[in-house]
Amino acid sequence: MKKLVLVFICVIVLSGVGCGIEENQIEESQKETKYSDEITLMHVDGDKEEFQQFIEETEEKLQININVMTSPQNADSRHAKISTILSSGDDSVDIIAVNDEMMCEFKYQGYLECLGKEVMPDEILSCYPQDYMEKIVMVDGEVYSVPYLMDIMLFWVNEEYLSKADLEEIRTKEDFDKLLETDYGYQNYGYGSAWEESYVYNELSQFINMFGGDYQDWSNENTREAAAYLHDMMKNGHVPKEQFLDQYEQMEQKFISGQYGSIFMYSGAIEVFMRAGLYDEAKVHVAEVPMFKENITNVATWQYVLNKASENKEAAKKFLAYAASREGSVAYSSAIHCLPARMDIIMEEDLGIPDMDVMRTYVENTELKARPFTSHPMEDIKKMGKLFQKYAADEMNLDEFCRQAQNIVDEKD
Repeated sequence: MKKLVLVFICVIVLSGVGCGIEENQIEESQKETKYSDEITLMHVDGDKEEFQQFIEETEEKLQININVMTSPQNADSRHAKISTILSSGDDSVDIIAVNDEMMCEFKYQGYLECLGKEVMPDEILSCYPQDYMEKIVMVDGEVYSVPYLMDIMLFWVNEEYLSKADLEEIRTKEDFDKLLETDYGYQNYGYGSAWEESYVYNELSQFINMFGGDYQDWSNENTREAAAYLHDMMKNGHVPKEQFLDQYEQMEQKFISGQYGSIFMYSGAIEVFMRAGLYDEAKVHVAEVPMFKENITNVATWQYVLNKASENKEAAKKFLAYAASREGSVAYSSAIHCLPARMDIIMEEDLGIPDMDVMRTYVENTELKARPFTSHPMEDIKKMGKLFQKYAADEMNLDEFCRQAQNIVDEKD
């Protein structure tokens, strides 16, 4: 009996302690709610300390509580999660950071709130690349997102490999060929990439740009030449077969570990290489795109979109207007060490980003081209990736690959 009483007392005491902790947690949570307006933001940088600091400063600036959710890093998982939120009418997230692929799918499906002139007035809209905005961000002249980070497809080199290939720089196709053909030892390559089915689209479109082709026209001889050039990289052993499985994370790691002498990768990777302690003119750095036939490179952005189901649209638009402003753009770019989406800020502001002079050369002298998308970009990117893998593995010839590639880009709803 005494034991039962003792147990009963302990349960009461522990229950009381538990209630006390719960009350303290609620009280602590209430203390963190500083302002009357509140939004929830889903962002790919959500778990980064620098981004969290940016959010804290933005909260104080705008007098808005900003709850941050981190979106999945894997592209397929991220797309699936965000698609589910938007398509189900889930109002738990107000603003979501999306890339071009998601934007080109969602903007036609009625999931996004039109932002209007209060967020993107003409004087702000004119600061972004106009061709890009019309093709990716707008529908019938209306704006559906705020681009906040520009990703330029850059050519990155490892100086040690250039030295071994007896090259001072890679300026021409002949230079690039020499980089490919030099022997660097077991499992080391002058160039590497990410040919996983969801990622090789970027490689295809980039080399088509450089050969002066057209991703929408697979009868174009320059388009065919670009595809054949990539095929021959694999056939001649100039790139590893393992890259059929690699996404950008694996490609970046191999570049960091010294297995690749060069890669094409978006400018957002600069933070990755800086963290690795390799970013230096004598080690890993940005170089100009080699001139094959045309001086063209891909450009993409990350963008904020407003969930149409949001119940906090006024506060959300206040954040979006700030993100589009010069002050907000500079604050984010300086915090994350990345290029802003606004061209005027790239050319005028000192953002403390390494190789900023080279990136400005890209903006000034290289044609920045929005990637071509179908009405079902995620699905068709994978279709093209699977098809190219079969061609690169010699499971079909060039004519058959180009015929089926044309069917993918021509397919209508």
